[in-house]
Amino acid sequence: MRRSIQPTYDSRMTGPAYHVTYRVNGKTITFREPIDDPFIRGHVTIGWLDLLRGLLRGQITVEVIVGGERDRVNDVLELDANALVGNSSRRKRFDARIQEVLENGD
Repeated sequence: MRRSIQPTYDSRMTGPAYHVTYRVNGKTITFREPIDDPFIRGHVTIGWLDLLRGLLRGQITVEVIVGGERDRVNDVLELDANALVGNSSRRKRFDARIQEVLENGD
């Protein structure tokens, strides 16, 4: 059984903290649609007119942009020990170590 970590947030109280934006050929289809989970699987249906334009241009570009509140995004990123989120204690230790190496020539 997997041991769960202690939650930092409760989206039942705060509402969705993430959002998704879909674009087709630079045209925004949805903008910052609220979502509960940043690990999504979405779909975009391309209409005939956009499909025809894409065929004439030789390509169709679909963008899926997931974002959210800065603190929550940083918390998700920091689940990986290699993440160096700006203005964090881990980043501060990393920067201090780099400075030490530069000064001492280690």
